[in-house]
Amino acid sequence: MPSQMHPTRAPAMVQLSQLTGDAWTRELVPRLPADLALQAHTHKAFQRRRGLLQSTDLLRGLLADVLGAMSFRRLGAWAVLIDLADISDTAWRQRLLRASAWLLWLLGSLLAGPPAPAWLPSSRRQRILLIDATKLAQPGGTGDDWRLHTAYALEAGRRAQVRGTDRPTGEHLGHFALQPEAIVVADNGYGYRRSVATAAQQQAFVGLRITPAPFPLETAAGTPFKVLPWLRRRGPDVRCATVWCQWARQRYEVRLIAARLPPDAACAARQRRCRRAQKHSRHVQATTLYMAAWVLLVTTLDATAWTEADVLRLYRARWQVELVYKRMKQVLRLNQIRSTQAASAEATVRALLVAWALQEEEAAQGRALVASLTTVPAAVPAQAVDVVSSWVLTALCLETLRQQVHGSWSATRLRTCLPRLRRFLIASPRQRIHQETDVRTGLASKGSSQQPPQSRVA
Repeated sequence: MPSQMHPTRAPAMVQLSQLTGDAWTRELVPRLPADLALQAHTHKAFQRRRGLLQSTDLLRGLLADVLGAMSFRRLGAWAVLIDLADISDTAWRQRLLRASAWLLWLLGSLLAGPPAPAWLPSSRRQRILLIDATKLAQPGGTGDDWRLHTAYALEAGRRAQVRGTDRPTGEHLGHFALQPEAIVVADNGYGYRRSVATAAQQQAFVGLRITPAPFPLETAAGTPFKVLPWLRRRGPDVRCATVWCQWARQRYEVRLIAARLPPDAACAARQRRCRRAQKHSRHVQATTLYMAAWVLLVTTLDATAWTEADVLRLYRARWQVELVYKRMKQVLRLNQIRSTQAASAEATVRALLVAWALQEEEAAQGRALVASLTTVPAAVPAQAVDVVSSWVLTALCLETLRQQVHGSWSATRLRTCLPRLRRFLIASPRQRIHQETDVRTGLASKGSSQQPPQSRVA
């Protein structure tokens, strides 16, 4: 009698345990710097174990704190459940404060990005830095308690440098170390003669949006260059003039590029100026409304390699750093700093930036993989090329990082650890009545001759 055939199904789920195991040890730890433990000891973040076995365990706890927006009580309970450490919430708080300098070192190590990619032509293989700053708030603050200064490497698609400062520190290029031949692109918050001088001293180039009043210009003869009459002359919508500026008794040659906005964009720009003036109870001058219809840029880039159209296209790319800030605030919740003390808030921001750097590295690899799977014919127009959504990719990579850091546990594990979790579950002593406990106690003793115990009152 022939035997019945039972074809074996392909073992699609055989490796599921490998995919959902200890992803932190297998996937994240190898990506960290080799001297992580040495630097943790040098920066006094991990000098004694006291419940933590190694510096990577400390980093995992700090990342879990900021990625999950946990309280330190929840952080302590989480560490017990995944068998990471059994230390108090106060100990975790102190660990965060002591790790601030170490986190700053780790952030700088992770931001040491790769060289310019090979897809750039040799004449354009320069580091293009899109520079801007954003405001961060903490509970009980003014909304402008901290400022995050970022240099975004456009050619690499990731941050190159980042620095956090307090509120009084303004925007200027002195926050960054510029490489020779680097190109700095920034808005009019950096549009001052000081920025041109700072970049020139480091042999870098600039493309800055300016306002004529705080950026006086000169002709070759040293006489003032009048921007408004130059714009009022009949001429093309995009025009250029070679001018000079002075800073600290040094003259710098720059190109002034002016581009007239389309009528709808010019109207929107005038409306913004009017609303801003109305908000501050000021009168808008006719000159201000006229200048709002123009984009004024100064650049030190060579005119033979970078035409006016190239510089304008490069400045439009500056919006990418604004989108990075928007993704950081919406996906990473960077704008929701829970710490009220300056030292704790600073350490929290640094831990968040470390998490974002790890996500950026993963997103860059994912983007390159997707690009390698897509073949684009040379005749296909640019608008027909498949575009990878940075928002979706960022959200997926950040959620992957959360899963790698947080791990998981079972209900059996939770019940087993409840005796060790008691110190995190019992609330701190309180003066007023705890209503839930009072009601439960009253209902439990209802009908008995014994009087229910009274909760503490103020």
